[in-house]
Amino acid sequence: MARSGVRVTGATAKPPVENGMRTAFVFALAVSACSLATACGREANAGGMRDQAPCARAKQTPTASYSRTDFRGIPHYVNRPFTSDERAILRQAFGVVSPSHIYLSDSTTDGVLKYDPEVKPCAWCYVDSFRLGFISVRKPGESWDELERRVRGMRRSNFAPSSLVSTSSLSALDPKIQGEVKEMLDAAHRAGFDLHVVTTYRSPQLEALLMAEGPGRTHTLTSLHSYGRAIDITVGDGNPSSRATRTEWIAFRRWVTHYHGNDFRVLGAPDHTWDWPHVELPSDKIGFRSIEQALAAGKACLSGGARGACEFAPHLPPHN
Repeated sequence: MARSGVRVTGATAKPPVENGMRTAFVFALAVSACSLATACGREANAGGMRDQAPCARAKQTPTASYSRTDFRGIPHYVNRPFTSDERAILRQAFGVVSPSHIYLSDSTTDGVLKYDPEVKPCAWCYVDSFRLGFISVRKPGESWDELERRVRGMRRSNFAPSSLVSTSSLSALDPKIQGEVKEMLDAAHRAGFDLHVVTTYRSPQLEALLMAEGPGRTHTLTSLHSYGRAIDITVGDGNPSSRATRTEWIAFRRWVTHYHGNDFRVLGAPDHTWDWPHVELPSDKIGFRSIEQALAAGKACLSGGARGACEFAPHLPPHN
């Protein structure tokens, strides 16, 4: 959730296409064409150009083995050997130092590959976690471990003021979800919830500043806010420490996760989270659904001469 002291655009503002953003690599075919059953044998799409080499036909690791959590609430991190070539791809393309710290965020089709530089020791022990292939302030060749250390030492003065962008406008969302979000908000109001939209789009630079400003403000640098597919919503007076507000907030979080099936997701559980306002709508075009998908897309990205990070491109409304 964004805090005060940042530039918040008006109700009709659109998020800018930020100057200097490194070229984004779109993996639509790597994600949608490479099936979860094989993840190989299809062409990957990077930067709009087809890589002529097929996906590497490595032995498939069942995704169920590295999805969900164990009885302690700790993620099932991937437990399979990686070749030196696979390790090099994950390191160079996606900044992964320890492949054994990768897992699927859940077992549904919305689950995406995430990487924890530090293994989570307990269910409610919060560690920084990063979604592979998501846009961020990570530099070419930089690992997530290195980025964490760099961001922790940054100050507001290290960011261009124009890059610290946040807006509460629904028009700044991915155009594909604007209608559904508006319908959800209208339905929630009819259901009796007192809601206030605080943030829709948030730039990767602002996400990094939130992490730099102190523990607990964010635990990631790869947010769906930067794709216009997440919203921060407060309930009532916005104070979860208030018993009445917390009760209402829990009720809303339970309600929204059942609206239109499970299109809308929250962080943590309805009654337990570090980020009460956050609601997101994952996309099957953003994120990897298996280790093999990530390896195939990373290989395609790197073979195209890209030395930097391979990232899914956001589909945001054009700026004014």
